[in-house]
Amino acid sequence: MEYNITPHKLYGKKTDELSFEEMAFIHLSTSYSPIPVKNVILRSTLSFIYQNIQHSLSFEYSKQLMPYLSLCAILDQLGICYNRKDKAEPKFENGIKRCLVYFGEIDEDDELINTLYALRNGLLHNVSLTSIDKFKDNHYIFRYNKEIENVYQKAEEKWDGNYETLDGNRDKYTTHINVEKFRDLVYKCIQKADDLNQNSLLELRLPGGVRQLFYDYIRSLAK
Repeated sequence: MEYNITPHKLYGKKTDELSFEEMAFIHLSTSYSPIPVKNVILRSTLSFIYQNIQHSLSFEYSKQLMPYLSLCAILDQLGICYNRKDKAEPKFENGIKRCLVYFGEIDEDDELINTLYALRNGLLHNVSLTSIDKFKDNHYIFRYNKEIENVYQKAEEKWDGNYETLDGNRDKYTTHINVEKFRDLVYKCIQKADDLNQNSLLELRLPGGVRQLFYDYIRSLAK
């Protein structure tokens, strides 16, 4: 694919001269190198998270937890920031769920969406391997397992949210997550958003517009 936007084309522009598509290109870049424009050099928080994922997966201790937090953060960020012009809006307001539908192109009723949302809630709220949703009666206990073939493997039986139930036979209530498959899915979402942006099919949904995209998600350093 021949890209319309490249770092070279941005070099002669100041930050306030960048179009939405150009700012989104910088935001969605996964390059470890910053992108220079006329007055500053720019690098997105997404690229830092991407680098963190690559690094943490290389070490036994860090790959047990940090990649999952970072992968969920990327999904959340993409879903918060963007709409697609070529596809009807999903029924979800949550960033992770919107991203999985929009850029992962997963069906709205796919159980993977609720599973990854529950994983995110447990990790983000209290760094927990369980997720309790008393309102929808959706309860999960997770285990990381790179041996399974898909992003997740459904528990044999639905957990009722009572910890006594887990005594003696936790495994049959456990949902397994493969971090490498999860990583591949998230990277696919980034690439899809970038491709859409290159074809002018991405739309910003932040209330503060391009300025919010810049100030919230892009680091600026003087040359």
